[in-house]
Amino acid sequence: MKLSKLNLVLIAALLSFTSKAQTTNYQVYSLYVVNIAKYSSWPAVNGEFNITVFGKSKVYDELLKQNGKNVNGHILKVTQVENVSDIGQPQIIYLADGKSSALDDILKFTEGKSIMIISEREGLHKRGAGFSFVVMENGTLRCDMNGTELEKRQIKISKNLSALTNSSI
Repeated sequence: MKLSKLNLVLIAALLSFTSKAQTTNYQVYSLYVVNIAKYSSWPAVNGEFNITVFGKSKVYDELLKQNGKNVNGHILKVTQVENVSDIGQPQIIYLADGKSSALDDILKFTEGKSIMIISEREGLHKRGAGFSFVVMENGTLRCDMNGTELEKRQIKISKNLSALTNSSI
């Protein structure tokens, strides 16, 4: 998880990327997710690195463009599901805004597992998601992190990535 200066600059630029307030730049959300994955580590990843999008989100289409790429030595595989019972064993669950009400069910289903939950809806990091997105008044996209939840799930975040997020818990 060592970050080169170039990668650190890339992450800083990505985290400070400004999107237009009226439109959602799902490509930026997707890049956030992939970079969070790259600068995090799980206790064990066997084979593919799986990201499951829970619900319908245009982020799914953007993440599909990353399918097959390398994430920490593993091939990225992106899937989409609508039901908790279909989640499987991904490393990351991306919770679409329209399915935010399912967070409690997802937390129960993934309890005790090293699965990171990234929420499209602001504030869900306070309810158990590892990360949640926030669009600031000036249009800047920010990520809030729940370090306690990630630690409980044995997921380690690089210190440099952690420093670039708002860690309120």
